[in-house]
Amino acid sequence: MELHRICACEKIARIAEEMSATGLAYHGVTTTIGMRVAEKLSIGHHNIDLEPEQRAALSLDDGPMLNIVIGGNFSDGGRRFRDAFNTLGDGVRERCWIGRILAREEWPTLLVCGANHSLSVEQLWLSLRLPVTLVHQDYEP
Repeated sequence: MELHRICACEKIARIAEEMSATGLAYHGVTTTIGMRVAEKLSIGHHNIDLEPEQRAALSLDDGPMLNIVIGGNFSDGGRRFRDAFNTLGDGVRERCWIGRILAREEWPTLLVCGANHSLSVEQLWLSLRLPVTLVHQDYEP
C-alpha cells in the first residue's frame, strides 16, 4: 500500500488528514486509511479539518455566500462569486491545517489532503521557508 510505503521510507512521525469527525460521519465511516496506517505503524495521527461550527464561526459556511448570491444580480447566477468565495475559504482552511500541524511539532508529518489543495498547501509551506515534499499531486491507486 502506497501510504504505508511512504511512511516507512520517509520515517513519518505523524499523519495529518484533511478530515473531521463530521466528515467521517458524513462518509459513513469511523476510520480512514491514514488512521489505520498510523495505528499499524504506531505513529501519531490527527484530523485537521475544521468542523462545521468552526467554519461557521469564521463565516466560511454557505450562509454568507448564499445571502450575497441570492440578493445579487449576477449575470452568471453567481457562479464566479461562489468559486471565488470557495477559493477564499479553502485558503483559510489550509492555513488552519498548517497551524494545527505546526502545533504538534512532530516531524516529519505527512499531510493527506485532496488534489484541490496539494499545490496551494505546498506553496504555503514554501512561503514559511519550511521543507516540503509533494509526493502525489493527485494520487489514484
